[in-house]
Amino acid sequence: MNGRFHNIATFFSYAYLLRIPLLIATFMVILPPLALWSPLRSLLENLFVLNAWGIFWAMMIALTLAWSLLVVWRVVLLNGKERFDIDQWKKQDTLRGRSLFWASLPTLSLFGCACLEKRDELNWIPWSRWLGGAFGGALIAYVAGFFGLVISLTLAPQYKTHPATQRFKIPFPFSQTILGWAENFRLIKIPNPDRFANWAKVNVPPDLRTGYLDKDGHLYPGHWLVVMLLAITAILYEVVGAFKGSRLGLPSTVPALSYVLILMVVLTFVLSMVAFFLDRYRVPLLLPIALVCTIGGQFPQSDHYFAIRDGVSIASVPPSETLAIRGQRNKDSQHPYGRAIVVATAGGGIQAAGWTAKVLTELQNACPSDSGLNFGDSIAAISAVSGGAVGAMFYVNQYETVGATPGYPATAADAGHVLAEAEAPSLSDVAWAMVYVDPDRVFFPYARNSSEEKVLDRGYVLEQTWRNEGSIYAYLSNWREGVTQGYRPAVIFNSTIAETGQPFLLATTDFETGKEQPSRETFTRLFPNSDLPVVTAARLAASFPFVSPASRPLTNKPENHVVDGGYFDNFGVDSLVAWLNQALSTIQDKQRPDVLFIQIRSFPYDSLPAPTTKGWFYQAYAPLNALISVRTTAQLVRDRDELNLLAAKWLAKDNVRITFATFEFPGQDAPLSWMMTKKQEQRIDDEWNKTLSDPVKRIDFERVRSFCNPQIEAKPEAVAAPAEAR
Repeated sequence: MNGRFHNIATFFSYAYLLRIPLLIATFMVILPPLALWSPLRSLLENLFVLNAWGIFWAMMIALTLAWSLLVVWRVVLLNGKERFDIDQWKKQDTLRGRSLFWASLPTLSLFGCACLEKRDELNWIPWSRWLGGAFGGALIAYVAGFFGLVISLTLAPQYKTHPATQRFKIPFPFSQTILGWAENFRLIKIPNPDRFANWAKVNVPPDLRTGYLDKDGHLYPGHWLVVMLLAITAILYEVVGAFKGSRLGLPSTVPALSYVLILMVVLTFVLSMVAFFLDRYRVPLLLPIALVCTIGGQFPQSDHYFAIRDGVSIASVPPSETLAIRGQRNKDSQHPYGRAIVVATAGGGIQAAGWTAKVLTELQNACPSDSGLNFGDSIAAISAVSGGAVGAMFYVNQYETVGATPGYPATAADAGHVLAEAEAPSLSDVAWAMVYVDPDRVFFPYARNSSEEKVLDRGYVLEQTWRNEGSIYAYLSNWREGVTQGYRPAVIFNSTIAETGQPFLLATTDFETGKEQPSRETFTRLFPNSDLPVVTAARLAASFPFVSPASRPLTNKPENHVVDGGYFDNFGVDSLVAWLNQALSTIQDKQRPDVLFIQIRSFPYDSLPAPTTKGWFYQAYAPLNALISVRTTAQLVRDRDELNLLAAKWLAKDNVRITFATFEFPGQDAPLSWMMTKKQEQRIDDEWNKTLSDPVKRIDFERVRSFCNPQIEAKPEAVAAPAEAR
């Protein structure tokens, strides 16, 4: 019985000593099931959407990770008794072919998930080419691993009683020949190798040598293999990073999954080496990690920033003038004081960006006007949140500033550009920055001294991706000029101040923030005579938790941090109602235009989860669950009531008719990451077509068409439909 307990104790001792490779291997295995079948699917699934180059990189790095786990595992098992004073687990220093097979098994989970995603794609790329990429990546990984083993044998001391051909039972006869040659070949010819070993025995304390150096003072062959594979990993890390194209986020063939895997390789080596050293002294691994993070966090350079431009003359853009300009251009017998459109588009990742672009461009194509004004030229203001802000940014960027009639170009080609830009992936760019840029903030914050270095992070890289995709180089002040001249609608990028919870509006229009609106802050009030790039404003409004950092302005004094606008209002309604109230209040009586209030939502209202039976453990996460639910359902109810009160107020006060049209994405399982598959892109087109074919949902479409051009006769059901917000 004592022997059995002794074996159990030894087992758990090694399980603890091997916790790093065990945890990483486990994560490697469970990540694909989490991506396909867990509640995290909307966030993780698109990591495994890989083209031929993508599966090439993923397989090569995944197998490199497998080799890293294997060599770390062997070192602990071979040196357990000497280093940690426990029973020796692995009695012989051998590595057989089946060990390589078992080490490779975690990669099959990744490959299987990628195959399932490939199967569901719309014939994106031929299977033969895709499988060729996977095989090529695996082959290079095997060759690189074998090369590292060969080099380690040329550096490690020779053990005549245990030659390499007996220690490494690798398949293929030629491999044994190469290993035998490598062991007898000295890559670095040291004149007197024993001199260094003798020096180590004398000068390195025995407690530090234990588990690293043999009795003669030579580094164990297992450690030489770790060193060589670490060197190969460092080269691979640099190569993968260089394939990004530039530090500014240019497109590359490396997928986001590869960056996740390369980070896991680095963590395997770094954490395992630190644990191997500290475990002998019973020092918890979390202690040095916490110490490093605490020290790094004391430097202000470790914070995340966004740059603002000072000394800029900001044009005043009162809401009333913006609304009046649009209204005066759209007068007719049914709307004697004119008509104008305002749009509120909700958040929801790249799904929201694509759906927003789809709705706006389709309404643009469907609403021509004989008077020369189109749907885009009828929009007075757009209030956008999170992913909706990205789609709105690409749409508003299409407004032309030059020519005889500046405004929105009513061509199908321009509409296609907007949709393609909004749906363009940027997930790999964010992942690249997380692995190659942001770690410096934790470990080397003191090295970031220039303004460019402080601003550079994953959020900035995301901005650069959008800037390059849509050629968006304008600042908010540039778009303000278009608003004052009447050819561009006002845009409100909704964000939130993290420390106070206040809505923070990055807008190309003015807001009153006095006694009536004490809780609403604007960029122009907090930073007068300052400017901000449009892509930065959109990124701050779309700072999805953890994907984009909470950033603060780069100034010489303490500032609050800005996060996603969805924390306060994920639908963009609150700020637009305030803007519309201010505009209508300032315009004289009997001069106020009628308004069409369009809502664009990226998720269906009826997609709420059904009640389920839960146990006591639900109490552990019930507050978080309620907080997340309130962010959507409660906001929607509040916004609906606010809109109905707005319509009733102005109808009674000046007979201003405020009508509503809602375009809601009816599909399920929408992606929240910054990447869409071809199938998901096609689903947006399909769902729009379903909206037009459904008699009930088409009512909103007909309402928009008749509002834009009264000469287009609206269908009876559209006229008879209730105009209340929903």
